[in-house]
Amino acid sequence: METNRLYSLANAHGVIIDRLSVPKNKSVSVKSDGKYFVCIDKDLSGASEKVCLAHELGHCATSSFYNIYSPFDIREKHEKRADKWAITKLVPKPLFDKALKNGYDNVYSLAEYFGVTTDFMQKAVDYYLAV
Repeated sequence: METNRLYSLANAHGVIIDRLSVPKNKSVSVKSDGKYFVCIDKDLSGASEKVCLAHELGHCATSSFYNIYSPFDIREKHEKRADKWAITKLVPKPLFDKALKNGYDNVYSLAEYFGVTTDFMQKAVDYYLAV
């Protein structure tokens, strides 16, 4: 899925996206009054923008938000749900398998093929090898 399609998907589901300066986090999403808001760092582009947007939309699509003030909420659980959603959208399993059969046999070549970051591709490889 390309970045412009992610923006269209967000728009179709009423997710409000803004580009601001958030260099430390790169992106953030929140749910407030039943509405979803995503902020992407204004300096992100290319694969980094695509991956961050997909991840934040994963939070929205799965309603995986954590309470930073609660010691009982497990942040990792919410992050993994958002990552899983993003992985299945950006690196669908059938296309992943096809890429492997076509000789894309390392994280770097797979990341380039799918237009994602190497860190994200490593998460995708780990996820698909675990299922």
